[in-house]
Amino acid sequence: MIPFSKVGEVLHELQGLTKFIIIGDTIVDISLKRKGTESDVDLFALDISVLVDDDKIRNFAYEKGWDYGKTPIDTPRLLAPVDDDQLQVDLYENIQDFFVPKEILDSAINIKIGAYEFKSIRLEDYILLKANAFREEDEDELKTLVYLLGEGKISIDKEYLKEHVNAFEENSESIKERLSAIGIKI
Repeated sequence: MIPFSKVGEVLHELQGLTKFIIIGDTIVDISLKRKGTESDVDLFALDISVLVDDDKIRNFAYEKGWDYGKTPIDTPRLLAPVDDDQLQVDLYENIQDFFVPKEILDSAINIKIGAYEFKSIRLEDYILLKANAFREEDEDELKTLVYLLGEGKISIDKEYLKEHVNAFEENSESIKERLSAIGIKI
């Protein structure tokens, strides 16, 4: 597990490259008040294009002594050394089938990671993104979140979900059906 104090330091360094919004399961770890993450950190880049500015991102990584690679959808993956481990940071923007609606980005909240504050999507929006993608691993993660809801370890605002599902336009009905099938009725 990489402590959030170290995650915060890496993300703070990354702010030297671009503003960003955390879009991945880091928000779940924060919601559960965990001390760190065993996962990667997924970021939506705001000031740069992860495709057009690939050389700039690669050079930034090398200047920091970080490794550089690619995600499964060919966007940049940075591997920052943290003690005896590496923190994987994946950078995204709206490309191909990867889509984060503007309403979700505009609703980002401030969260504290280590000594620093960052923008993150809300847990509800993370649920909607997972229901939209709905790969096998997304369905599994959603089922885990339903379990955590049932245990009272996390909470969600269903009215917020109802409002924001419409940001997915033609996919909104499918998202509602998928959520209903796993136990989240909106």
